Amino acid sequence: MIEVFSLFGMVLEAHGRGREEGRKPFYALEQKTYAACDDFASGDMIRRDPQNNELARKWDEKTPEAVVRIYDQFVDDSFWEELIIRMAGRDLQVEMAWAGKGEEALVEDKWQKRKNELEHKYENEFRTSGLGGLGLPQGEEGSN
Repeated sequence: MIEVFSLFGMVLEAHGRGREEGRKPFYALEQKTYAACDDFASGDMIRRDPQNNELARKWDEKTPEAVVRIYDQFVDDSFWEELIIRMAGRDLQVEMAWAGKGEEALVEDKWQKRKNELEHKYENEFRTSGLGGLGLPQGEEGSN
């Protein structure tokens, strides 16, 4: 159970820990679970932060943890998937604009099929070349 809550905590901590209103109930559940670890002879896996009194998983830097590898793989996979989806979406919007179509045309099978083709193209490109084949246009100095 500590492994599951460790993974859960890494996601929770990624952006604001329990401070964001929508995350507070999850943070409270994590803290209650960690507080009960002594009852299940797992207290040696938990530490208390002396500054804010929060409970957290102890990590041993010498021992690779399966949960860290799972989280790292999740983050890596999410990055590539999101990049592919966004780039395909960008290209599809350009193609639709050139065709004189608006967002409402996305319900047409033709555009959904094209979006899938673009996603597949980028997936293959990134699988074979990573970011090596990606070129970004150079704009004016200081532009985003």
